[in-house]
Amino acid sequence: MSIRAAQSAAFSALQSSQTGIAVSSNNIANASVEGYTTKSTSLASNVSGGSAVGVSVTSVGSSVDSYLIKAINEAASESGYASVFADPLEIVSSNFGSVGDDDAISTLITDLETSIASLAASADSQSAKSLVLTDAEQIASELNSLSASVQDQRAAADQSIEDTIDQINSLLNEIQSYNEQLTGTDGTTLASSELEDARAVAIQELSELVDVTYYTSSSNQTQVYIGGTLVVGSQVQELEYNAVGTVNADTVFGDITVNGKSISDDISGGELGGLIDLRDETLPGIQDELDALAVTLMDSINAVTNLGTSYPGPTELTSSETTALTDAFSGTGTVRLVATDEDGNATEILDIDLTTVTTVQDLVDQINASANMTATVNADGTLTIASSDDDYGVSIVNMDAEVGADAQGFSDYFGLNDMFTGTGADDISVNAAWLADSSLVPTGSGSNDAALAVGDSVISSGSSDVAEALANVFDTNVSFDAAGNLGSTKTTLSDYASEILSDVAQQASSAETKASVASTSYSDLVESFSNQYGVNTDEEALTMANLESAYEAAAAILEITQSLMDTLLEAVR
Repeated sequence: MSIRAAQSAAFSALQSSQTGIAVSSNNIANASVEGYTTKSTSLASNVSGGSAVGVSVTSVGSSVDSYLIKAINEAASESGYASVFADPLEIVSSNFGSVGDDDAISTLITDLETSIASLAASADSQSAKSLVLTDAEQIASELNSLSASVQDQRAAADQSIEDTIDQINSLLNEIQSYNEQLTGTDGTTLASSELEDARAVAIQELSELVDVTYYTSSSNQTQVYIGGTLVVGSQVQELEYNAVGTVNADTVFGDITVNGKSISDDISGGELGGLIDLRDETLPGIQDELDALAVTLMDSINAVTNLGTSYPGPTELTSSETTALTDAFSGTGTVRLVATDEDGNATEILDIDLTTVTTVQDLVDQINASANMTATVNADGTLTIASSDDDYGVSIVNMDAEVGADAQGFSDYFGLNDMFTGTGADDISVNAAWLADSSLVPTGSGSNDAALAVGDSVISSGSSDVAEALANVFDTNVSFDAAGNLGSTKTTLSDYASEILSDVAQQASSAETKASVASTSYSDLVESFSNQYGVNTDEEALTMANLESAYEAAAAILEITQSLMDTLLEAVR
């Protein structure tokens, strides 16, 4: 090898060593940076005249397993999805309590059963009636509270959806910024390789928030899709959503859109997918269970209270169900309306053959034809049947009446003597008139004697057959349709309430377990990636020491060859 060739080889070794030292130094400096991968130099021989005359650095970068990266991003999406359920469900479960707690809904139902049983044993006791109403109010209040706790978590999830979309949009713009900086590069320089690392970290963070698909083009541009919609291409297409604020069981949420097009149904995975499912499926399922309990409780108890009458009869009865005079009416059998005096004796008896009634107007007309009773339907659709004299009361005796498709009792059909009113767990309440006057609580039913005449007793103060029937409601297996996680079943009211508590507790526990498992799987993959491609500072320090030795050797060769060249030049002179 000529002196000139030796110099060239030494100089190239000096340069490549210097580059290698810079790369290793940069690796050590970035060892703690999330997602940074160890960079290395790729060398190639310099050939002249068929002979190697040194080396050159052809590229600086890192080579990572694309399949491992894909697995990490999928695990990130699964972990993000699972993470959003645990805390909200734990809050809901804590509010619901456990079976056996003094304030658990199942216990409160049992308390009402006990107070009604006491009322049945002393039907003329005003304190017993007051206790029944107190226990009924506690049930209604608890169902209202439980429903509110579910809706509060739905509202929180809805707000988190808006916040998460803001984070997603920020990451989309970050990825686009890296794309712009990487345009036309191939990742073979230290700067471009670091930008690729940063872009990969952004995609991983994005995957935690929402399931995405992506690919990188030959021009080093990464395109990102959410639910099949391109959101990072030549430009960013941001997601749009506004949280609704106040949430109740009937709230209808807006769509998540991109350029005005809804992508709500296409979103899955990540925190965003989890929040949508939490808000629209998991929590509404719990609400459905509460509503099933509330509605069945109301229907079961109201069906019995509507068979009864208080002593003495109330001056008026108002419906909880709305109607209109023009509404069709379909009934069979006979219903008895009786005007009563303060002692519960009949002052007028009106037996209505329901087969003669085809509209609500027909019913109102027949009642208004009586001497001592009136019927009206106001603008809000409330039917009121009242005594025409404040000294008289009104009692309804169902006789053998069946009304409507469900063959309800007459009073039950209109809700004229309901203990509970409302449409579900969120608005169930106790009859306000009863709360104002506990004597209105019905404990017995009026006389259905065909020979009943004016002056005869319709109801006595000690009548207890309705109170006894109410007590039996709690020991009776009633039918529940499938709701939430609970299948259709036939069980008691308190047992169904216990099933709800157990289901919510199980959901909370399961959510915590799933979140932990998904997080561990994700962490394990990230750790595996870090072990394979992260910076080992000890190895880098050793590499730097070797490169420094190579640098010193190359420098020494340069010094020797230069000395030889100087000697030759002196000899020529």
